[in-house]
Amino acid sequence: MKYIACFLSLLLWVVSFQSCQDIAEGDAAITFHDELVTSFLEKNPEQYSDFLGLMHATGMADLLNAYGNYTCFIPTNAAMRDYYEKNEIASSADMTDEDKFEFVYNHIVSAKSPDDVYFSSRFPKDELPILSLSNRPVSIRSVVDSIRNKVQIFINESSPIIILDQKVHNGVIHTLGRVMTSSKIQLPGVIDNDPRFSLFSRALKETGLERELMVSQENEVYVANRKLVDPNGTGVVSKAGSQSNEIKPTPAICNIEFTALIESDETYQAALSAAGFTPDYEGLKQYAASIYGGLYPNDRGITDITNRNNSFNRFIAYHLLNMRISYGSFLGQRASGYTEGYVETAYSEYLEPLCQNTLMEVRPAAMNQKDIPVFNKRRGDKGVRIIASYCNKEAKNGLYHEIDRVLTYEGLSDELQVKRIRMDATTLLPEMTTNLLRGNTDKSGGQNRGWVIPQGFFQNLTYTEETQMQYWGKQASNVDWDELLFAGKYDFTLRLPPVPAGTYELRIGYTANTKRGVAQIFLDHKPCGIPLDLTVTADKPDIGWKSDASLKDPESIAENDKMMRNRGYMKGPGGADPNRSSTIRNNSSAVRKIIYTGYLDNKPHLLQIKSVEKDRSDREFMLDYIEFAPRAIWENEDTD
Repeated sequence: MKYIACFLSLLLWVVSFQSCQDIAEGDAAITFHDELVTSFLEKNPEQYSDFLGLMHATGMADLLNAYGNYTCFIPTNAAMRDYYEKNEIASSADMTDEDKFEFVYNHIVSAKSPDDVYFSSRFPKDELPILSLSNRPVSIRSVVDSIRNKVQIFINESSPIIILDQKVHNGVIHTLGRVMTSSKIQLPGVIDNDPRFSLFSRALKETGLERELMVSQENEVYVANRKLVDPNGTGVVSKAGSQSNEIKPTPAICNIEFTALIESDETYQAALSAAGFTPDYEGLKQYAASIYGGLYPNDRGITDITNRNNSFNRFIAYHLLNMRISYGSFLGQRASGYTEGYVETAYSEYLEPLCQNTLMEVRPAAMNQKDIPVFNKRRGDKGVRIIASYCNKEAKNGLYHEIDRVLTYEGLSDELQVKRIRMDATTLLPEMTTNLLRGNTDKSGGQNRGWVIPQGFFQNLTYTEETQMQYWGKQASNVDWDELLFAGKYDFTLRLPPVPAGTYELRIGYTANTKRGVAQIFLDHKPCGIPLDLTVTADKPDIGWKSDASLKDPESIAENDKMMRNRGYMKGPGGADPNRSSTIRNNSSAVRKIIYTGYLDNKPHLLQIKSVEKDRSDREFMLDYIEFAPRAIWENEDTD
């Protein structure tokens, strides 16, 4: 029933966004100009008749015989027969209606723009930035065949493409030698079925943490709210001052998923033996106690491993993230969907594991390896890496990656107290990454097209009915090229992640312009000074920004920085150069505002931002990133 409802929504969506634009083809595309997806398959029954039959049974044949922008992964008849045999059925006639819809939807990606049709020349390293019609990610893996001197491309790990880039008028067809399937087992079950990880799987069960990973995959509250504001799925009128009255799309669903970073039994056994512990399950528990007992000495006496403050529970929980994040997305997500003309910076990302009141640091392996994530790299240590040959293992509600060393919070807590923690606003919202929204703006509307996201989508962000929350991408003045925008009579509350207890400056980054508004900021329900006017750019006298180029010598630059700090402001980050021409530090519209200076406990905090312009509903608040700057760096902080 779910997929039948999705089909009706898809039909409305296609009618609303049909386009006759030409699709840019790949370098080696085989072109069939007069064909549409369905007509092409109909003319090649010896290859595709089985899948075509399923398309007719689900109504997709008519849809794919009209204009649109489709990337189709079509299995051959031989691949279909293998699927029937494996599942002990005679033909597709033995499949339920629900299974037929899911099967067809798994193989088709639909986009509003011809720019989002994926020929092999545009395949990303990791996964497509658009979900399939079944609302599942489509992963890409390339394997070099040294014997035949060619590259074999696999979809969803195990489905080889045997014919690439068959271009038709409404998209492209890639022919598969094996059908695409999606797991029907939740993450704990998939891990349990993998014999490499028996120690971790046992720990997941006995700590009770497996229950944390077995939630409903779809956020039904959001789906209900979306129907109220976007009943036909055709978009919502924007309230943003700079794009008022434009139609912006809303996400069709909100999946709730997880990621596990796991050591194999072999890795555990080697680490335990080296540390003087028995290489077994009991030794692993003792090893965890030796680490987390030192970090949390007041909790050493907690022996119940189902208690979230128990050392072993913390150890396992630290490996779990409440978002689905593929290998290439730990650092590459920031550029996903609009890499042209942009360069990734080497900023660390900070994620919040399920281990309470902790953070995880992810940084590039090297400046020339920006897409290879390294976790919790400390001084004199190489950090922890994902084993690239054993990653992106899919479950119904997430995935897992094998890691090469034991991952703990040890040492990172101390380091976080002597370094600036900068977090893109989207990093604070796991649903952005899980649902492939981060970096994935609708290109058919051009720059800034973005999304309107109704209430209920986020766990860490709430807003009133009068607030219209938007996500924009491809912003040259922003650190990670995207932003959160709040329009109307906005009033929203953002949960901030926990940092080690200490004295900090809490800062927000934004760009100022005449479309912005005036807002009162609250931290943990207490006002942070006077209202902030986001219409004022930093070069105005009240802030005092002067370009480094105009100041010329280092002493004058430092003096200007000091003067701005005394007024509660800073220039934008000097290490962010999204358009390869000038860093954000050189843009007087890019502002860092110090909103709070004082002590922060090691717990989450609430940041509330509320419009104070009662008679204006056409104003907006923009949020790019937040920073926690500990006291230890204030005197000698770099300009990056």
